[in-house]
Amino acid sequence: MKNGSSLSDKDLRAEVDTFMFEGHDTTASGISWILYALATHPEHQQRCRKEIQSLLGDGASITWDHLDQMPYTTMCIKEALRLYPPVPAVGRELSKPITFPDGRSLPKGIYVSLNFYALHHNPKVWPNPEELHWEAFRHEGAEGGCGLDPASL
Repeated sequence: MKNGSSLSDKDLRAEVDTFMFEGHDTTASGISWILYALATHPEHQQRCRKEIQSLLGDGASITWDHLDQMPYTTMCIKEALRLYPPVPAVGRELSKPITFPDGRSLPKGIYVSLNFYALHHNPKVWPNPEELHWEAFRHEGAEGGCGLDPASL
């Protein structure tokens, strides 16, 4: 701690509860929404299944090396997270002032909220934002691709 004091047992338990909630609840929520999106769109679920089965064959386990070889499944996961973000917003205190391109600015120390749900459902960013756009992440980083990863916001 900054002043050299330590956390009480009660404060420490509260911090552990926070980490457990953030680490488990958001993961469970994200996975649940991904499964919901696939279950309500069986044609995409089937395509993901075929992609994974062709990669793994009979009974192999997924490794980190396999993840880059599942582009369609990755697209579906990212789009489900865009539509159903497990963390809809976060708040932060600005550590330095920010000036926007239009000249407006925010001072250091102000608390700002980043609303990912609103961004991901904004029709200026996403046409028909309430619909799943399964192909939105097909050409990430390529010219004309969106280049956004909703899970990273």
